[in-house]
Amino acid sequence: IIKCIGLHIEETFSKGLRMSKVNSIMLVDDSKATNFFNKTIIGKLNICDSIEVCEDGKEALQFIKENGTPDLIFLDINMPLMNGWEFMDELLRQKEQGYNIVLMIGTELSEAHKEDLKKYPFIKGQSPKMLTTHFVCELVQELFELSTCK
Repeated sequence: IIKCIGLHIEETFSKGLRMSKVNSIMLVDDSKATNFFNKTIIGKLNICDSIEVCEDGKEALQFIKENGTPDLIFLDINMPLMNGWEFMDELLRQKEQGYNIVLMIGTELSEAHKEDLKKYPFIKGQSPKMLTTHFVCELVQELFELSTCK
């Protein structure tokens, strides 16, 4: 296995370079039950080396400051202390690049919030709060061309 640009890749001579895993996925949600469920789904897929869990935006920002940017962040919108909107606003202020964020939406977004999404270039999609293996596999295959997700 070769480490390249923060992602693990598997070298295969017949097909060129293909990724086998991403380094890390972060779940940012204040619901312990949702985090447990989603961590279990992602863990069963064996698509990343680590799954980090933060219960609000402040905790997630602190983790990123201390450990670097995860490859993929699943972000809840409604949380105490710092919600998903405030978290993304802080990322914009820091002018950091390379974030891949998927919003976990429990309810339909208002038209105003749908319009707000346009200012966040790092949003790669939306998902239900409870992830499915099918959704996660399709997402990581699209974002990272992951070869091992089935």
